[in-house]
Amino acid sequence: MAYDFFPENESQIIDKLKRAPADKTGDVIALFKYLKKAFPAVKAPINLDLAKLSMVNVTRGIEQDTSVSDIKRNSGIKAFNIKFGNGSSGNRGKNNRGNLFEPQFADALLKWWNGEQVNDSAMLAAIEDLDKTYDLGSESSMKIDVVGGENTKRPLSYTPKIEITNPKGSGTDIGAAVTDITLTTPNKTIYLSLKLGTTVTFFNVGVRTVLTPDEIKAYNITNPDGIKLMKLFGLDEKLFCDVFNDQLKSGQRVNARIDRSAMSHLLKTGIGEGYHIIHKLSGKILSKKMDAAALNKASSVTSATIFYGGKTGTGKRVDIEMESQTYKFKLNLRDTQGKDGYPTRLMCDFSYK
Repeated sequence: MAYDFFPENESQIIDKLKRAPADKTGDVIALFKYLKKAFPAVKAPINLDLAKLSMVNVTRGIEQDTSVSDIKRNSGIKAFNIKFGNGSSGNRGKNNRGNLFEPQFADALLKWWNGEQVNDSAMLAAIEDLDKTYDLGSESSMKIDVVGGENTKRPLSYTPKIEITNPKGSGTDIGAAVTDITLTTPNKTIYLSLKLGTTVTFFNVGVRTVLTPDEIKAYNITNPDGIKLMKLFGLDEKLFCDVFNDQLKSGQRVNARIDRSAMSHLLKTGIGEGYHIIHKLSGKILSKKMDAAALNKASSVTSATIFYGGKTGTGKRVDIEMESQTYKFKLNLRDTQGKDGYPTRLMCDFSYK
């Protein structure tokens, strides 16, 4: 089983938990009611593993605005513990993380536009930076569209270079593909990419068809695109296959020789330009325009460190860490879907330097 029950009303809870102990059912309802009242913009504030009711997840979308202790105290629950977690329902977790912040920021923008007071000082500072950057106050009208749930897919392409594709634009101008809130005025369109938390993802793409379980089991990667991907990161075929075949005797940390030009190209297509980052961190909101100059600074890397088996040396994963002037990148190849332990995705997380 897994955390795959995402109730959206009390009736669903009663139906699913009709055989559960009454105290637990009552507390799940109490928790749900409290969170829906406190955070009405969140459609499904909790998620449950129906086979394990000793712990209930609260969506990470509200983690920046409250705490476990506050939730327990205000909801009055006693029959189980809670923690922050997005559950295991495909991309629902990602959507939930944005569900609260996106409408909150859009509402604050609308208040500012209408001349009303914006009480959140961090949001106000970010909006004032947008106004300074794009001269919003001089526009005669502004339309605000919250579109973050679209989740445009941007798969890998291997020809002629390895890159993240751009289905809604050309080259690195990816604003239309990554927008969460789109601002439209008579003179311009501004794409806002809203991010939440200290470590977030630039891209998450499939690699199963180019790094196949059969080839990894045989210690013989022959797929041309798989070979190209291995070469890009400077991966050792034997160590790589050892990791996923449970044959790695101890973790290996290797300073890799990467193709700097090819790696920067991958990062450049993954990060992109033509949008504005609004990133909610603890106690502040970062506002940053991603134009060509910012992109070049963000995507230029010189070296990489490979961790076979991850940082612990015991995981079925390969981590690649590198830095640019702007970001610390952590890319990893692993089975993110719980299939069979062989890699399914390449993820690129980042944090600020």
